[in-house]
Amino acid sequence: MRTNNNSGKVFAVLAIGVAAIAILSLFAFDSVLSGASSPSTNVIASATVNSVCLMSISNTAIDFGLVSPTVSTATSNIVAIIDNGGNAPANVLVAGGNWISGSSNFYVANTLWNPTSASAGVGNSLALYAGLASLVDTLIQIPAPTLLIPTTSNNLYFGVGIPAGTPPGIYTQNIVYGYNCNGGGATAIATNTVATVNVPSTCFIGVSTNTINFGTINPGANVPTNHLVTVQDPGGNIAANIMVDGYNWQSGSNSFGVTNTLWDVSTDVTYLGNALLLAPSGLTDTHLQTPAPTISNPTTTNNIYFGLGIPSGAVAGAYTQNIIIENSC
Repeated sequence: MRTNNNSGKVFAVLAIGVAAIAILSLFAFDSVLSGASSPSTNVIASATVNSVCLMSISNTAIDFGLVSPTVSTATSNIVAIIDNGGNAPANVLVAGGNWISGSSNFYVANTLWNPTSASAGVGNSLALYAGLASLVDTLIQIPAPTLLIPTTSNNLYFGVGIPAGTPPGIYTQNIVYGYNCNGGGATAIATNTVATVNVPSTCFIGVSTNTINFGTINPGANVPTNHLVTVQDPGGNIAANIMVDGYNWQSGSNSFGVTNTLWDVSTDVTYLGNALLLAPSGLTDTHLQTPAPTISNPTTTNNIYFGLGIPSGAVAGAYTQNIIIENSC
């Protein structure tokens, strides 16, 4: 019985202890809910946002294709200058290097830039790049990006003209860009555009005169083969052989043969030389050569001489003949 009473006492004490803890917990919780709060305090944060331009380009390669000497392309090859994420306006700057093909070259200024696309070779000559001070301000402005429009851009258009006498080859050029951010100093864009043009072997033809007057000649007589025509290559880039042929002499319904006209590689004091062939049977290679023009000597020449004999019995009249001259390269 004592043991049981002790057990009952222990039980009673534990029950009272648990009840006390529960009551104390309620008092503590009620104290948190109903206790007083301290006043709030603000923390003021500050930062300075710099004027920044984050410039890049859209096109790192331009291929102008096949362009002969003396020919210009349209100024229509586009490069967009982009500010992605900046916050200030910027002016576009540009310059470039000379065109290079092995040991041959031509000058940077033969590349033109324009603020709008042009179907003809018009625009502003590209300046030679030799550092930031050489970059030319195009006055083309990239608007300041905003939170609503985070990327802004503007365009440059390029073309090229090939100088007379430029040697054949595949030429390359570096076009260099920079920008002036919010009126600051020039800064270079890290990426360049590599431009390429293929200059083919080309020759042109020009002559010093389009008329030869052999004068008045009796039937059975002739004049010396000393009537000069200077054959020109105005702006090609390769040596060319001079080719000739012609048509029969004609005066109304009367005619005589083309072979009565002679040509020679040097002036003669007599009627001597090679007979013209009748077109279109084929051009005759005179083996006279017009030298290859160069950029420093863009027009080259050589001479050919003509003479005429009138066959016996030719009907009187004023006769004409077409002589064909070609530079073959």
